[in-house]
Amino acid sequence: MPFAELSGLVAALCWTLSSLMAPRLIESMGTFRFNTYRITIAALLLCMLGLWRFVSWETLASYLPLLVLSGVIGIFIGDNCLFSAVNRIGPRRAGILFAMNAPFSILLAWLFLDETLSLIELICCGIVLIGVVIAILFGKRGQTHAWESTKGSLPIAIVIALIAALCQATGALLAKPALLAGIDPVVASAARVSASAACLLLAYRLYFHKRVPQSMSTLHSFPLILWLRLVAVATIGMVIGMSVLVWGVANADVGLVTTLSATVPVLILPGLWLTTKQRPAPGAWVGALLVVFGAMGIILH
Repeated sequence: MPFAELSGLVAALCWTLSSLMAPRLIESMGTFRFNTYRITIAALLLCMLGLWRFVSWETLASYLPLLVLSGVIGIFIGDNCLFSAVNRIGPRRAGILFAMNAPFSILLAWLFLDETLSLIELICCGIVLIGVVIAILFGKRGQTHAWESTKGSLPIAIVIALIAALCQATGALLAKPALLAGIDPVVASAARVSASAACLLLAYRLYFHKRVPQSMSTLHSFPLILWLRLVAVATIGMVIGMSVLVWGVANADVGLVTTLSATVPVLILPGLWLTTKQRPAPGAWVGALLVVFGAMGIILH
């Protein structure tokens, strides 16, 4: 298999690593502060890469409003909801729920692009949904690690994670015309992430910095190792993961690349096993495999 096609698996590994690194950073910084600085760092790095690959301002200007809207919905809203869910129910369950972006994508295409829903797609959506239910209901049995505990209401956390998946699918749908028009995927990603970073910084400055608990450390008191970990999360997940995926989509079979990138719910289980020293419950494996198989069916169909 050519490396370009393996890029989907590389992207999935990057997203898995960043998901496993995120919970402790979120605990130290708070969800919104973590996401604001993570996305800002990623935006700066992607802009530098985008300048290297930039070709035509006229083409980009035509699709810039769509890319900005895509970034606001898919990253500003979607990523904040995703990492809020990670903080509430841990990376495994949040990742499983986030995999619902595949069924949401075909639902949105059916609603707004007049694409038909085939019987196979409906069956695959059902498989994903069953896998999510199994992973949520039976994937926690025997687990005592803090990442498997629930902070606050479980139904609210599930809704937040599903909103994240819906926003991700919507953001991808909005960015599609720009990519079809020939805009470099890295440039498109830089525009999307920069728009999200601007919204995050503005929202943090105007509202969220006033709501940081007094018990939580100030930014100036964070040790250097925490900032280095934050840069690593931004680089691995947003910059390397996203760039490798779009490079693979441009140079290899799109279906295979996208399918391999959808293996995160399964890849995260061995990572959790190594990190927490606790073997994931059988329900977690069964649910994750069903989610991945269903997502593969949707993508390959």
